[in-house]
Amino acid sequence: MLVPVDGSPVPGEHRVLRLPVPPKDFTPDGWKPSHQELEPSGDDKRHAEESGRPTRVSVWDAVLTTIAEARAFRSRPVITIAAVVTRVRVAGATAVVYDRLKPSDSDKPGAAGHAGIEGLERTKGEPKIAWRTRLQKIAEVFELDSTA
Repeated sequence: MLVPVDGSPVPGEHRVLRLPVPPKDFTPDGWKPSHQELEPSGDDKRHAEESGRPTRVSVWDAVLTTIAEARAFRSRPVITIAAVVTRVRVAGATAVVYDRLKPSDSDKPGAAGHAGIEGLERTKGEPKIAWRTRLQKIAEVFELDSTA
């Protein structure tokens, strides 16, 4: 299988999977993703600073990575939310690009599909409410994946 080039765009018609930790008291009936599922973690920000690239929030290209393969990279229980790349970008993300994993993980099944959503960090001077509203708009294009 051809491994995508790090930083190259994920095709717009592809679905991406995000595997956040379930919110407290999670029940799937009627649950909708919120800004919280897309907030960059401290590790996301630190990795961006160390690598000199934009902050990327981890997702998986469903064409290259199964849900089971993506879950194998997580060390705790997660839920799976999914969205089409074009919809993520139209909702406000700067880009959705392939994000090569560290060598210790890059040979694992499904590693080639690791990607990241850019443009989710809070910009300097951006009010917290405006940032959360911006992330919420993007979160609204994601849906709980019931096949997981």
